[in-house]
Amino acid sequence: MNTKQLEYFVSLAETLNFTKTAQKFFISQTAVTKQIKKLEQILNTRLFCRNNHHVELTPAGAMFLTQAKAILHQVEEATERVRLTTIGFFGLLRIGFVNGYEKTSFSDLIFYFHNQYPNISITFIRGTEKELYHKVLNSELDIVFNTWNEKEMLPLLEGYLMKTYSLTVVVHPTHPLATRKSLSSKDLTGETIFQYTEFDDVESVLLMVSANMGIAILPFYCVRYLNQSQNLMIIPLKDKDKYVTIAAIWNKENNNSALPRLTQAIKNIDEKKLNLLI
Repeated sequence: MNTKQLEYFVSLAETLNFTKTAQKFFISQTAVTKQIKKLEQILNTRLFCRNNHHVELTPAGAMFLTQAKAILHQVEEATERVRLTTIGFFGLLRIGFVNGYEKTSFSDLIFYFHNQYPNISITFIRGTEKELYHKVLNSELDIVFNTWNEKEMLPLLEGYLMKTYSLTVVVHPTHPLATRKSLSSKDLTGETIFQYTEFDDVESVLLMVSANMGIAILPFYCVRYLNQSQNLMIIPLKDKDKYVTIAAIWNKENNNSALPRLTQAIKNIDEKKLNLLI
């Protein structure tokens, strides 16, 4: 059984006319008759009652008509999905992002992209800097929004710089540095410092600071929505050479056809409109 046989059958069932069916597919009546007989042999039943002047569906033929239409619709739908997937309008993107980056306007970018390509499904994984570089290099993730690290940018990887963020120091209110308006790296000598890139989530870092187990150095985007609470004090780090740059990074050999849609959207996006500069 093949789709052509099903198409001939559906046309004949709807027109009850061999001549019209043959004309529709630009074949002879004999060819139509031959394919219908093959289909009946496969199904081991008669689909039509026919003589020289009359054609009508048998009860089995009437039942099979519904199924044949459904099969042809599914084939057409599957073909279209494959076509859209091939050109990148349909598919799945696996996106990774570094701890805390969800607190930026990252979601605005995803909102913009999803509106453009609603048939591209997206999954998200949050991770550490090292984990994300490993997973994007091995194509476990299609693209990551990660801390820019020249040492990790192997030849297979390509990146697009998104934005540079200043750093902040987070301390417990009872810490000797808690009253300072700003700090430099020299002021932190001898301190127990938690680096957010080494932890699974920013919340764990903040929890340890709020327990006065040490201090943390975090990008501004990690603390932008935090208030100065009774357990946390947020102080700018004034060193001009201390900052974090976030980049979109992907593997050049990744063949996911949906990936170029996102990378192009990143490059073309109106940053001012999407508030990405905040």
